[in-house]
Amino acid sequence: MKKPKIIDFFNREYKGPKTSIIIMSCLGGISYTLMVFVVNQAAKLASSVNPEMETRLFFMFFCVCAMIVVIQRYTMTRTTIMAESTVRKVRLRLLEKLRRTELQFLEKINRGDIYARIAQDTDSISLNATGAIHTLDSVCSSIGLLLYAAFISMTGFLLILFLVSVLALVFMLNYRSIVKKLSSARMKEADFFDALNDTLSGFKEIKINTKKSDALFEDIVILSDETKQLKIDAEFKSNKNIVLSFLLYEGLLAAVVFLLPILSSAQATTVIQLVSVMLFVYSMLYGIVSSVPVVLNMNAAVDNLERLETKLDSFETFVDISPADTIDAFQEIELHNVSFQYVDEAEATLFQAGPIDLRIQQGDVLFIIGGNGSGKSTLLKLLTGLYFPLAGGRVALDGRTVTRDTYQSYRELFSIIFTDFHLFHKLYGLDLIDDNHVRHLLEEMDIHHRTGYKDKGFTNIDLSTGQRKRLAYIAALLEEKPVYVFDEWAADQDPVYKKLFYEKFLDDMRAMNKTVIAVTHDDSYFDRADRIIKMEEGRVTQVIK
Repeated sequence: MKKPKIIDFFNREYKGPKTSIIIMSCLGGISYTLMVFVVNQAAKLASSVNPEMETRLFFMFFCVCAMIVVIQRYTMTRTTIMAESTVRKVRLRLLEKLRRTELQFLEKINRGDIYARIAQDTDSISLNATGAIHTLDSVCSSIGLLLYAAFISMTGFLLILFLVSVLALVFMLNYRSIVKKLSSARMKEADFFDALNDTLSGFKEIKINTKKSDALFEDIVILSDETKQLKIDAEFKSNKNIVLSFLLYEGLLAAVVFLLPILSSAQATTVIQLVSVMLFVYSMLYGIVSSVPVVLNMNAAVDNLERLETKLDSFETFVDISPADTIDAFQEIELHNVSFQYVDEAEATLFQAGPIDLRIQQGDVLFIIGGNGSGKSTLLKLLTGLYFPLAGGRVALDGRTVTRDTYQSYRELFSIIFTDFHLFHKLYGLDLIDDNHVRHLLEEMDIHHRTGYKDKGFTNIDLSTGQRKRLAYIAALLEEKPVYVFDEWAADQDPVYKKLFYEKFLDDMRAMNKTVIAVTHDDSYFDRADRIIKMEEGRVTQVIK
């Protein structure tokens, strides 16, 4: 049987004191052995009158019990600190890598898998670490008790050792099967979380389509049933080990009580002492066998976390920048022969955008038009640096090609409101905010009666889609970026704010020499643009000036 992965995990991730936990656990095992020794010695004196010895043994028993309590408190406290420190470190590292990865990674990976790994698997390690350390206590105690049994009777020790070895063999035969089923169950749970995300994110769609709702729920039921069955099978095998251990223990008791006197000239006191040892050994072995599912769950959690981190590490990231590298202004952005492909798992092309050639001057107001699936959103992602173009294409800023080393700096030019935008509770990344200016913008957007500004955030974001877009517009204005990208921002606005957007907001942007790129279908306002780019089948088919 291989060394549990959870051991390597803590050795690798936790830099605090671990040796002391192991030493104290071993001392705990020795303490249990001493306690059995004291109990046996006291039992020997039960029929004699020796107050001085009985007092001495009672004091020893008290000291051993106190030692066990102190050791257990220490190991549990240190294990909790180790587990929580490690979980915090791993969670933050994964989230750090996640925020530094690329959009394509998030578009390809199962998001339910991310939720399950960072939340559920780290929780499994955190909650079970203290229980797992008791396994070490139990192992040390079992070894100590077996050595004490050898001191009492070598024949009895060999008999007990043989039957314990049979128990270990039975456990190992079921070990791999349990691991496999638990790992499969966790993968199914990731699919379940993904289906849950579909339920929440697509609630409007399933609410108006009963067939879609029923089919999704049926899929969830199937995933739940498969997960349940895998866990039941794993638990059944684990329980089978426990039952077998109990049966072997019964056989061990019978062997010591009935067989040992035949195999050796063991006296009654020797048999009684071995039986007392076995009573403690059984509790230790039961603890070991019962902890197997705990350790296996932790191993499976470590496997899943390592797989997620491997995926994150395998996906290329761009170089980070410092605030000093931020670009505040530019003269021209150029897309030259830029293309991008969406591919399936077999690397077959599903859709290609490009090649696209486009020049944007600072202060331009550019409209992008086209039907669904024409490539408008892909163009925006290429333009803003969220997608890196295929080989042969390049994005240039003021004549200089944007490389992978300068891509993040290039991205800092843009403030974007996509159709699937996310509205944060707080205005992250803005250090100096004029509270009165924010309140003025809320009044200008006519949402001051629905939400306010406090502690660098909006007091309420549970608003209509149009109102949320107005909040997103306020947040974008406060960023004061050179380029503003609006992906059908006016689509969910009432006529008053649609008109304000095209006739006032765009003029305000022009006055500030801001560049505006807007995806729109509002042809009655096309005259407000300096240029109109028409997209069809992933290509720019027309430029209207």
